[in-house]
Amino acid sequence: MRKEIVNNWEIQTTGDPFVDTGGIVIEYLINKYPEKSILQLIELATDIYIKQWNNNLHTFFLNSTITHNSNKGQKGINKTITLYKGFLEGKEADGREAEDSFCRITGKFGKVFNATRDNHIMSGSGTLINFHHGFETGIKLSKEALISILFLPLGVEQLGDKVAILASNNDDVSRFFINKNIENNFKDIASGISKAIQRSDFSNPTNALFDYASQCIENIKIATYDDEKETSATKGITLNLFHFTNFSSQVTISLYELPSTVFGFYTYCYTKYKTEWLNFIYHFYNSSKFKNATYDNITSKWTSSKEIIDYQTFRMWKNQVYEMLIRGQPLHKVFLKHSQKHKLNFKIVELYQINIQKMDKRTLLKIKDLANFIVDKRSDDEIKKSMTRLNGAKSSHELRFILLKFLGANYIEGKEKPLFTIEEYADYLFPDGSNWREIRDLVLIAVYQKLHEANKIVGVELIENVFDNQINEN
Repeated sequence: MRKEIVNNWEIQTTGDPFVDTGGIVIEYLINKYPEKSILQLIELATDIYIKQWNNNLHTFFLNSTITHNSNKGQKGINKTITLYKGFLEGKEADGREAEDSFCRITGKFGKVFNATRDNHIMSGSGTLINFHHGFETGIKLSKEALISILFLPLGVEQLGDKVAILASNNDDVSRFFINKNIENNFKDIASGISKAIQRSDFSNPTNALFDYASQCIENIKIATYDDEKETSATKGITLNLFHFTNFSSQVTISLYELPSTVFGFYTYCYTKYKTEWLNFIYHFYNSSKFKNATYDNITSKWTSSKEIIDYQTFRMWKNQVYEMLIRGQPLHKVFLKHSQKHKLNFKIVELYQINIQKMDKRTLLKIKDLANFIVDKRSDDEIKKSMTRLNGAKSSHELRFILLKFLGANYIEGKEKPLFTIEEYADYLFPDGSNWREIRDLVLIAVYQKLHEANKIVGVELIENVFDNQINEN
């Protein structure tokens, strides 16, 4: 746990995204203004909130000294400074001496204060005591926690109609995004154009989360890969996006997580096979406003009957692959749909299956052996016949029969090595709990990729419409 004393002010990592974000803002401001005390930094932030942003923090603090209509201008500033100066002196909002107890967030013993929706986020109000432990008039927090939350707005973004906090289990990653927001805020304030917190280009949290991942890769330089083996500090990094509003009766929060496995997979694709990965991803953007639009590989743009849509526009559209990665839905149908017409390095598929789907590497070796058998030294008609059989399989029994037919054909052709052994058949192609459709689709994907490499076109209509049904359900 990170714990520092900077200018006599404790900055501690707590695990609470609101407090930790505000703590990093305080850390930034102490470094920027080392001559200022914590109370002077509170005055600085309050001045921005009320004078620059015209009390426009309703998504953070409900009916507070900053946001209530009666607290405009200097009156609101005075009330806010008095309130937080009281916290520093151990006094509650009404002037009473605060009690001694443990802070519910930091775990630190000392003076604790009532935290409700006017000074804390996603909490209860003073009148709705059932929100708090022991029916108290507020959750009991230390001055460090409450003051950190006050600084939160300077380090976050507006994402659509709610606020977004980006938090990571890696402090450097969290600090990069929070500091970026702070710097942009102060830049806009200096230019006289700042009216509220920073606004993201995105309105879709999933797209924003993958954009954050791209920024990590491009700017923080935390990842390098050696083929399929992770060799850097990227391993274990998780990104969490908290999407919330504390506004009136609309209070809500949603969590979007990019797990370390998905972040590592995305990093690998983005760094090792960026052109192929982006070509794959770009095909799966869609917008209800452009239902008949098609993607052009050459121009990297979408085209509709009305206009040409470039990346800066279509990157805001919903992306089916991103949505499925976030939800933990398998991608083999997506890979198959794309592979029918486009080349996709099979290493991307392998990495996904091994690291996210936890597939045994030996299963993928057998799948590639099957693809080699179907394609190598075969006529187009023979390849098409084998693919049609595979594609037509409607049960595990049918797929097993087809693969056994391949095994027999391999023997009849006089091959020295069997296509697969009984152990490989049982342990790798059809182990307990395996998904026969996934095995079938991966064989077809591997076949399509070999055909792309050989510049062969063998048209086989996919019989199942599972992919489209899956997307419609989303």
